[in-house]
Amino acid sequence: MNGTQVGLNEPQNTLLGLLPDNSRTALPPLEDVTLDVGTVLQDADRKIDYWYFPVDALVSILSLGPDGSTIEVGLVGRDGMIGVSALLGGVSPYRAVVQSSGSAFRMKCGRINEGAYDQNKAFQTLLLSYTNAFITQVTQSTLCNCYHSLQERICRWLMFARHAARTNTLRVTHETISRLLRSRRASVTSTLGLLQRAGLIRMSRGKITILDARGLEGMCCECYLILKDGARQLNVQ
Repeated sequence: MNGTQVGLNEPQNTLLGLLPDNSRTALPPLEDVTLDVGTVLQDADRKIDYWYFPVDALVSILSLGPDGSTIEVGLVGRDGMIGVSALLGGVSPYRAVVQSSGSAFRMKCGRINEGAYDQNKAFQTLLLSYTNAFITQVTQSTLCNCYHSLQERICRWLMFARHAARTNTLRVTHETISRLLRSRRASVTSTLGLLQRAGLIRMSRGKITILDARGLEGMCCECYLILKDGARQLNVQ
């Protein structure tokens, strides 16, 4: 994962795009990097060195069980960032793994009260606002995984991935969804088959295409709208 230093005159990460021009140009140096599937951007209980701002990559936030098992509690695309725990000088309890390859901006991270971050009030406000949205996503995803049916959870995942990636075609396998939602692959395949027969999605090798977003949204639990609204409630004063 190599990168070159870039400017942000026209940022393609929506979160960074919320910054006023003078705040954006005052940011520490950024790199334009390519994120490959399976790359671990941060691990649980480890120091966080970089913030990542995805452009067209998708990154899963995974909670780890004592037996080494994982379950997804967050999904980050171009509306978000990776590494919120570093804002206050802490380590993350989660693992962040690239789920769909693509590009991102990378920035060396620091505490919110240090150097360039302390002087850039708009950037501070944005990161703290996003931290609140991120906590909402983790909490709601955890509740969803506990209480809602597999069909509702799959529909929620597909719709939120569509929202995060800004595309109807998702590069994802049944095995991946099974692992992220911690469900049997056969059950995931059966549920996706029902959605395909209903004309909501089309499956092909390594891809799922959403054909009827409105219909699929109607099959989601209320968690999808809560997650989507949380992602929209970012602001910079």
